[in-house]
Amino acid sequence: MTDKISGIQRPLIRTVMSLIALLAILAVACGASAPEEAAPAAAEPAAAPQLAEPAALAIPATTAPAAQETMAKPAESMEAKPADTMARAAESDPAQPAQAAASAASPTAAPAPTAAPPPQVESVRDTLIFVTNEEPTTIGAASPNCGGNIQNTICDDMVSDPLTWIDDHNNFKVVGMTGIEGWEQIDADRWRFQLRQGVTFHNGAPWNAEQAAFWIDFFGDEETSGHHNSNDFSFHGVIGGEVVDDYTLDVVCGTACPILPRTTIFTKFQDVEWFLDAVGATSANDLPIEFPAEIHRNSVGLGPYKIVEWRSGIEIELEANEDYNPNPATSFSQAPSINTVIQQWRNEPAVRASMLQAGEADWAEIAIDDRDRVPKWVSATNNEVFRFTIDTIFDPELSKKDVRAALNHAVDCQTILEQIYGGLVSCYGNIAQVGTVGITEYNSAPHAYDPDLAMQLLQQANYDPEHEIVLTMRSNRIPKDVEVGEAYVTSWNAVGIKATLNVVESSVYSQIHRSTCGHQRTREEIANAAGADLHAKCVTLGPGPPRHASLSVAAGPTSTESLDYSRQAVLRNSCYSRSSGVCYQDLQDMIEEAGATPTGDLRVQRMETIADYVHDNFHFVHGFQVVSVYALSEGLEWTPHYAPRVRANTMYFSK
Repeated sequence: MTDKISGIQRPLIRTVMSLIALLAILAVACGASAPEEAAPAAAEPAAAPQLAEPAALAIPATTAPAAQETMAKPAESMEAKPADTMARAAESDPAQPAQAAASAASPTAAPAPTAAPPPQVESVRDTLIFVTNEEPTTIGAASPNCGGNIQNTICDDMVSDPLTWIDDHNNFKVVGMTGIEGWEQIDADRWRFQLRQGVTFHNGAPWNAEQAAFWIDFFGDEETSGHHNSNDFSFHGVIGGEVVDDYTLDVVCGTACPILPRTTIFTKFQDVEWFLDAVGATSANDLPIEFPAEIHRNSVGLGPYKIVEWRSGIEIELEANEDYNPNPATSFSQAPSINTVIQQWRNEPAVRASMLQAGEADWAEIAIDDRDRVPKWVSATNNEVFRFTIDTIFDPELSKKDVRAALNHAVDCQTILEQIYGGLVSCYGNIAQVGTVGITEYNSAPHAYDPDLAMQLLQQANYDPEHEIVLTMRSNRIPKDVEVGEAYVTSWNAVGIKATLNVVESSVYSQIHRSTCGHQRTREEIANAAGADLHAKCVTLGPGPPRHASLSVAAGPTSTESLDYSRQAVLRNSCYSRSSGVCYQDLQDMIEEAGATPTGDLRVQRMETIADYVHDNFHFVHGFQVVSVYALSEGLEWTPHYAPRVRANTMYFSK
């Protein structure tokens, strides 16, 4: 690990670990029913953001060649340790990271799994009920609404297996899921994947390279992925699949893609014949613009669970996929031990806690204040940062940097968070969590609370006091988020900004948040618009569909599962993203250059430059790193992932 990285991360590691330790201390002080479960689970996810495979990313070129992404060997799995312990271990044996980088540097094949599948855990109970904050917008893996939110976890993580996975039980290695044996980098823009044989979809259709190539094309195409599923496209941009033979697939990128296996963790698969029949198409060339209901309400995937029925307004029932083929590379690909999984939903965290208390449910995300009411609980950072996205393009006032700065300086963020969360979270100045490649102590520091400066900035900007700024947010996306929104709006009004709060359900939020320059527009359309640069071209085009209106300000969490700032650079700061209120030519050029840079010091430097740009130009109003509290029934055994991903096949009942 270089001095640059370790010097930055060590104080931040201590900050996160202190936060989690504080949660554990509170559990004891408040008499939580199961503190012994809470402490170990908290320590493990806290370690995740600190690693980001820094040993590979930070090795200087003079020490070892730039590292490629490699697949983890099952034999290398290790017990999770606190982040500061792991950092000290790397520093005490500098040869280890150098050797790791050197062994991964050349484009050789990722090692194939050699270990036996993990032993099947027997669950003493056969049905699990998990409760989310609202009804899913979709359970279909090809639906535009499938992506990232826990209420939609069925489509992402239960009926689907992505191409790859970041295994936080295996030192944060990138591993293959049920369909992948290994991979190698062939060229700067080409990766070759070896597929596992004996894998089938839920309907019995065989998994092969032709099936895989269809979905690589789908999720990597600007038309379908840019408009349908940003969680795929925003990681890696344009990619395509090429069949080499039945079980060999090449993934070809539109530009150099040095960390590709790390960015295919949302790339999912369904039986192509089922999908084409459901949409009434004969090939990928004649897909309809709008998909029929079947695509949103069903999935025929590769995952450990199959859909039984979506009983609208009530619950969704899944059953174990008896033909699931576990990949010995990771415990996240183990066969399910619970046969029936049911999703229900309640908006209020207190109601979800009451369901656990009454024995009516087995798993739910709850508010910190409710942790003593449930049989047991675990806490974890979940790789999300709660932030306030600003439309810097179309809103005539928010396009002014001084107005955006005033929004930040007007808010006493730390006091608000102390009052609402009891000081368990701290104000944070960027949109990717501590430990992400590109995040530093400087660019993650919140902007100072200074209401007098805020008013001065508004005056300098010739701010129109009659112009309304609308903060849109979902209710209880995380506990107490609406209270945070109310406090921010009150602070803005106090300095003379006319602000209102608009609380909506998730489907409406998505429509508002996607009225960006890049939504349902190709690069060619943007390039052909009038204007001297990208920003001017976007102004000419105006906000995209469905509303064709400025998003103003939108609040919610965003995650960086790749542990590399390219995720947030593309998703939230690129002209071409459906989820970005930002478009600047110089920033776009930096994003594309940094994304194509191999792992190593230069990539770190370029990601830091982008994160500095985002911070210094006030693209967002600062928020906080999310700490989640999960309630579990007394007999349920489960450890949170470092990201907001829930795999029911990793759960079992011990009593």
